[in-house]
Amino acid sequence: MIHRILCSCVLGILWACVASAQPRWLKGNTHTHTSNTDGDSSPDTVVRWYKEHGYYFVVISDHDSLTPVEGLNGLFGTPGRFLVLSGVEVTDRFEGKPVHLIGVGVREAVTPQGGATVQEMLERDAKAIRAAGGVPHANHPNFGWALTSENIALAPSLKHFELWNGHPLVNNRGGGGAYSTEEIWDQMLSSGRLIYAVAADDAHHFKGEFSPGLANPGRAWIVVRAAELSAAALLAAMERGEFYASTGVTLKDYEVTAMGIRIELPAASGATAPRYRTFFIGRHGEVLRRDDTLTPSYTFTGHELFVRARIESSTGAVAWTQPVFLKEVRK
Repeated sequence: MIHRILCSCVLGILWACVASAQPRWLKGNTHTHTSNTDGDSSPDTVVRWYKEHGYYFVVISDHDSLTPVEGLNGLFGTPGRFLVLSGVEVTDRFEGKPVHLIGVGVREAVTPQGGATVQEMLERDAKAIRAAGGVPHANHPNFGWALTSENIALAPSLKHFELWNGHPLVNNRGGGGAYSTEEIWDQMLSSGRLIYAVAADDAHHFKGEFSPGLANPGRAWIVVRAAELSAAALLAAMERGEFYASTGVTLKDYEVTAMGIRIELPAASGATAPRYRTFFIGRHGEVLRRDDTLTPSYTFTGHELFVRARIESSTGAVAWTQPVFLKEVRK
């Protein structure tokens, strides 16, 4: 089971998100394009790929338009096993720089709202997504070096951003004096801003051989913990931060209590079995503890602002858990 706890030191109260009955881990991708905008394949082909590769849900997020999902769910949807969610990528620009947001679960298309600053643009677009019934997340901050931690943190309607995007041109790792997306995340968290991290494909290319230079599917995803596979349950779980982000690491279990964090990783045997290294990270990216076991854990000292975990596999894959704040946070 997973219990996320936020502790307000001002109020002296533990806030717990108590799990619903029989929650499940549901793997899905929130950022996917079809030939309706700039993808190379039809919605049918795109949806079929995700279903055949073991995903529970996929969001079709074409640019500034809504690709209908009713027919796709009629063809490919399976109760409790696979679901297609409606979505949109709002494609705004500020002084030539791309300012993009995904709207997960929107009822209608959302077009760019503009703004006098980057943060105003992010906030206006995020509010428009929420007005359309969706959950917004800011996309690929380092694509075009467009977004900073301050830009995202100053948009109060945003609770999510893409920590990892699978497109080859988005500069997740930073460089040349620019921060990586993980450093951007830690800057926001260290300022007391609660924001959840998403990993997503940003898939455009489904045809031909897969290549590191193409935006192929299957490179990054989230795993949501929800009691049922429905749009309402998935969106509610995302809003609560009941998910982790991954490029290939699977968590067998994850639990947060008043005492600390406990993770369980899948056991495997043999010469090719992956090994894991877990880092528990706090304010300003400080590594609070390293654990190389299959059951990494961290005990709270009471002095942390927040704690999050980064689990690295010997294969090069990574998973990130959401931050657990022990002090009052700015939402």
